[in-house]
Amino acid sequence: MTDNQANPIPGEVQVECQRFRGRAAIVTGAAKGVGVAIARRLAQEGADVLLADINKDGAAYSARKLSEETGRHVEAFGGDLSQPGVAEDMVQRALDKFGRVDALVNNAAALIRMRLVDFTEELLQLAVNGNMWTTLRCSRAVLPTMTAQHYGRIVNIGGEAWRTGTPFHTLLGGVGKGSMIGLTATIAGEVGEHGITVNCVSPSAIAVVPSDQGPGSGALNPVWNPPDVANELARIAASRAYGIPRSAHPSEIAAAVAFLASSEASFVTGQHIGVSGGRAML
Repeated sequence: MTDNQANPIPGEVQVECQRFRGRAAIVTGAAKGVGVAIARRLAQEGADVLLADINKDGAAYSARKLSEETGRHVEAFGGDLSQPGVAEDMVQRALDKFGRVDALVNNAAALIRMRLVDFTEELLQLAVNGNMWTTLRCSRAVLPTMTAQHYGRIVNIGGEAWRTGTPFHTLLGGVGKGSMIGLTATIAGEVGEHGITVNCVSPSAIAVVPSDQGPGSGALNPVWNPPDVANELARIAASRAYGIPRSAHPSEIAAAVAFLASSEASFVTGQHIGVSGGRAML
C-alpha cells in the first residue's frame, strides 16, 4: 500500500479517457506539485510530455518517474523561462524529441506572498519575471509551431486571489495571475482563426501530495513566504466556510486542464474557469 492509499487525499480524479494519443505537450513549472499532476494526466491520456522547470534536477527526476508510471515519452528541460531565448530553446527541444507541440500549459510561477511594502526591488523584479515574462515568452515561442500545424491549445494556470482580494498576493495574484486573464483573452482573439485556443484555469488552495514533491522541493521559501504571512493566510482560509470545504486534489486541477488542452475543447477559447471549490463564483 502506498502512502497516498494509506492516507488518501479527498478528491483524487481517476482517468477514464485517452484524448492525447499522437499528441505532444509542454508543461512548465513541472518539477513538482500541480505541474507534475498536470503532466501525469496528459501522459496517462496518451501524450508525450516535456516537463520544463528552473529546477533542472527536479524536472529530470519527475520526468523519469512519470515515464516509468505511464510508459509515455517524457522529457525534461531545465532553464529560466523568463529570460530571452530560453522558451524558444524549450519549444525546439520538444520539436526535436516529439516532432510536434499540440499543447502548452503555462504553470510556472514565482510564488512570492508578502505585503507590498515589504518587497525589495530584487523581489519585485523576480515576481514580475516569474509571473509575467515566463507566460509571455512561452506563449510567443510556441505560437509559430501551432500556427503552422493549424492546431494548438494553450492553457494558463491562474489563481483566484485576484478575484477574491486575498491579502499578500499583490504581485503573485494581482499583477501575475490577474494580468494572465487579460493575456488569455487577447491572445485567444489573435489566434482563433489558426485553430488555436487559449484558456485559463484558476485554482485556489491545493493539497500537497508528498509523492509529487521532487528534489529541491522542501518547504516554502521563508523569504518569499514569511511565517507571519503564511499564518495569516491559513487563518483567512479557515474562516471562509463556503463552497466545498477542503483544498483541491492536484488531479482535480489537472482534469480541468486536460479538457481545455484536448481536441474536445475546440469551441472554447478566451475563457477563465475557476477550479476552486466555490471560493469565487461566476
